[in-house]
Amino acid sequence: MQTHIYECAKLTLDFIIMFMLSRYIFFIPPMEQKVKKFSAQFLFIFGDYLLLMILCLLTGIIPAFVFLNISMAAYCFLTAKKSKHSWLQALRFIPISGITYGLLMPLETFPAIILHLSQNAKECYNLALYLIFGVMLIGFVLFGREWRKNFRKELNYRKLETWEEVILSVIGILMYGFVAAIYSYGSINQRNFQKIALLESSVATVTGFAVTLTVIILILVGNKNAHIQQDLLEMQHNIIVTMADIVENRDESTGGHIRRTATYVQIIAETLFEEGWYQNIINPQYIKDIAIAAPLHDIGKIHVPDSILKKQGKLTDEEYAIMKSHTIEGRKLLLHAEKALGNFSYLNIAAEMAYCHHEWWNGKGYPQGISQQNIPLCARIMAVADVFDAIVSQRCYKGSMSLEEAYDIIRKESGEHFDPIVVEAFFHAKDRISQALTEFREPYFYLNEEK
Repeated sequence: MQTHIYECAKLTLDFIIMFMLSRYIFFIPPMEQKVKKFSAQFLFIFGDYLLLMILCLLTGIIPAFVFLNISMAAYCFLTAKKSKHSWLQALRFIPISGITYGLLMPLETFPAIILHLSQNAKECYNLALYLIFGVMLIGFVLFGREWRKNFRKELNYRKLETWEEVILSVIGILMYGFVAAIYSYGSINQRNFQKIALLESSVATVTGFAVTLTVIILILVGNKNAHIQQDLLEMQHNIIVTMADIVENRDESTGGHIRRTATYVQIIAETLFEEGWYQNIINPQYIKDIAIAAPLHDIGKIHVPDSILKKQGKLTDEEYAIMKSHTIEGRKLLLHAEKALGNFSYLNIAAEMAYCHHEWWNGKGYPQGISQQNIPLCARIMAVADVFDAIVSQRCYKGSMSLEEAYDIIRKESGEHFDPIVVEAFFHAKDRISQALTEFREPYFYLNEEK
């Protein structure tokens, strides 16, 4: 009876630590299924654990260990992003199980080896050890809520670097060798060789445990640093949006324009990336940068007098020339900010966007009159977003048009005002664009809801 309790307790602890490592160290996400993620995850884990305990009681601990590793491989596969190589993700169970054994095996066996405990005494010692771990896990569940909350935030932008994945994989595989070295001590009967095996086991145990724990701590510290960095970036982004709001509010808009155009820009860039267009330019970092930079596209309007910015009716040629200067002034401001703040990639994109978002695909825009691929891609994306939002928005100098009229104008200007590929992406994401427009709409919008 004691042996069955010991085996079930051991498997329970292995099971819990494997799944905790998969989530908190290997950043394996919840299962993505049609049912709710929490339900899918809970049903899989609960069913898996139930089968594990039944198998342990009926067939013993060795077959149950095999089943546990198969279950972990299945979990890694089910949570992987679907691709032709997603089956390789199942192999992540190897370092996960290896590190689990590397953490637990030294604590389970090393004291028993040193103290020459009998099998019965060893099982009693391990049961006490598992009880201590159980209390610690219960404490983590009850009192670690704030840490888990912060960690869930980190999961939105934290992923393992390549070097971290390699180190975890190497350590996980080496752990099997350390476990074998520990077990080798028990199979040696000759006294002289036992001393050598004991020394070998000691070195392997201490080394494996220390290295594994060090890597885990480094990854957790990396999570915290990434969290702090993300908080700083979010604060920086909020300052940018506030600055842009101040400039935008001068022409009596509510600031919704900058939020909408930033969202449109991100949606269009994501669609271009998903469809495989401009692969030499667009990547995940570019998408982040362009979304942060977008609110600054009209920052140069701070140099335009209110008498021009708020004028109702058509501008004179002189006034229009001053209005057009906001592109040049915006670039100057952002290049100056880049010198003062450092070489942030989004500032360079913001400068290009501010300077060129009024350029036309056919070369009839301003301030340079450049055309087609000579216009930076970020500015070509902003041009579509900016014009679309201007069409459906009411301003002091114009009324708003319906959604369908706005779509017709964007479609007609493809190849003239706008990059045809960017327009194509805009219409591919038409539903998301409409949703963003509704989310940040202003009370005086007139929208035709038909699509």
